Parts: sequence; structure tokens; C-alpha cells
Amino acid sequence: MERPFLCEDCESTLTAIKDGYCDVCGRGYEPPLMGAFPCSNCKDRDLDFDFAVSAWRSGGVARELMHRFKYGKQVHLSRLMGSLLSVVWQDKRLHRSRWILVPIPLHPRRLRERGFNQSREIAVEILGRAPDGVELELMDILKRTRHTKKQAQLDRSERLRNPSGAFAVKTSRLTKRFKRSEEELNVLLIDDVMTTGSTVSECAAALREALEPSWIAAISVLRG
Repeated sequence: MERPFLCEDCESTLTAIKDGYCDVCGRGYEPPLMGAFPCSNCKDRDLDFDFAVSAWRSGGVARELMHRFKYGKQVHLSRLMGSLLSVVWQDKRLHRSRWILVPIPLHPRRLRERGFNQSREIAVEILGRAPDGVELELMDILKRTRHTKKQAQLDRSERLRNPSGAFAVKTSRLTKRFKRSEEELNVLLIDDVMTTGSTVSECAAALREALEPSWIAAISVLRG
């Protein structure tokens, strides 16, 4: 698959998460192990999403590209991020007839600083990359209710606590429609980088409380 803005030499350094990973949070095992089973990151934790899938390991070129995209304001790299993320469709658990794509929201203060929401830009790019038989619809139905520190600047214990209670579902015609509908509601959260899964879990908790979806999954370009 052709990757926009990425040469073959750089692409060859990327490591896909496919040869052994946690079947809950999507964490890749190092060294790779055969099969998918829960990892130490998920042990004794009540995560509110059903499963998560990450495309690539963070580090090296992958991490540098993401850094340029988010902090260097190179928004054009969203095309590359969408292309990189599309490998998650290899996971057959994602092959449901319809998903509502919900990007992880930024706090208004962070959005003003950055100028764009990287997760939403990635979500837009993934819309046209679903496999046959999978319908995707993008909806911005989540909001941040408080400003939080950047997860990348925190240690593991701080990352677990940092996003607690930081998300809520926007009340709108869309959410009211879901509450009245009897159709199966499947929500696919879109993130740029997953680490502990705490942010995604907090988003999922808000969605479960407000909408009671049948499934909540998450996909991310990188796994830290």
C-alpha cells in the first residue's frame, strides 16, 4: 500500500502490531508472541471499552512523524496517519456492518493552542478506508469537561488518574436519535496514540452512561 509522504526506507522501519497482542487494550508483546490474550496492563482493571486495536508500535520514525503531525502543525500528515491506521481492519472484530466514529476530543484551550484536533483529522481520513460491508459515520458527540495535563508528560500512575471524569456526551439531536432507536449502536473511538488506555476508557464510560451502545471499540495509529 502506498503511504503518502513516506518513503520506502522509512516505512521499512515501522513495526506493525500483528504477531501477538493484548485482545483487550491492543498492546503488542515484546518479543512478539503468538495469539491474542490479556496483558499486565489490563489485569485487575475495569476498562469500559470492549477492545482496542493499535496499528503500529510507537518509536523511531513512527514517533517522529506523529510528533511532527501534532506539535509541528503539519496537518497534511493526516493523510499518512489515515493510511497507517487502515491496517487495523485486519482485525476481524472490527468487521461489523456499521460503526459511529467518535474522535477523542480536545479541551477548547488545547484546541486553540494546536489549531486542530489530531484525532478528528485522522477520523476524517479513515472514513474512506473501511473494508467492503462496513459503514462508517463520523460524529463529534464527545466533549472534554475539564482541562488535563498531556498524557505524554506523565508517568504510568499519573496517566491512569489524569483523564478521570474528563469527558461527557454532548446533548444533541444525534444523541436523542440514538436513545430512541432500536438499532444496534456500535461506537468506534479514534485516537492518535494509546498508552495505558485510560483516556479511551473514560470516553467509553461517558458513552455507556449516556447512550448504552452495544459495542465500544477503539483504534489508534500508534501504541506507546
